[in-house]
Amino acid sequence: MITLKKIWAFLKTYWYVPVLITVAIILGSKKDKISDILNIANDSHKKQLDAINAADKEKTESKKKIEEEYENAIKEIETNYEDEKNKLSIKDKKYIKKIVKDWTDDPDQMAERIRVRFGLDYVPKTNNSNTD
Repeated sequence: MITLKKIWAFLKTYWYVPVLITVAIILGSKKDKISDILNIANDSHKKQLDAINAADKEKTESKKKIEEEYENAIKEIETNYEDEKNKLSIKDKKYIKKIVKDWTDDPDQMAERIRVRFGLDYVPKTNNSNTD
C-alpha cells in the first residue's frame, strides 16, 4: 500500500515534466527555467515522500502501542480472574457443604449461617404475582 502511495505521489508530481520540456524546446526557453521547474518538482516529491513515510511510521508505532496495551490488559484480567476464582478456600467450601447438608430442611437458617460466615446480604425470594 505504501508503494502505491509513493508511485501516486511520483506520478502526481512529475506528470507535467515531459510536457514542460517539449514546450520549452518548442518555445526556445532558457535551460535555467527548465532546471528550476525540475528542482521545484523534485523538492515537492521529496516532501510528499517524507510525509507518507512519517504517516506510515506513526501508524506502525500506534498499532504497536495498542497491541502492547491490549496484551497488558489481557494479562491483568487473567490475573484478576485467577485471584477471584481462588478466593473461596477449601476450608470455606467444606463449611458451605456442611451447612447445606445440615440445614437442607431449613433454607432460611442455611442462608443465615452462610450470610454470617461470609458477610453477605440475604434477600429472601418473594413470590409476587404482580410483576409489571
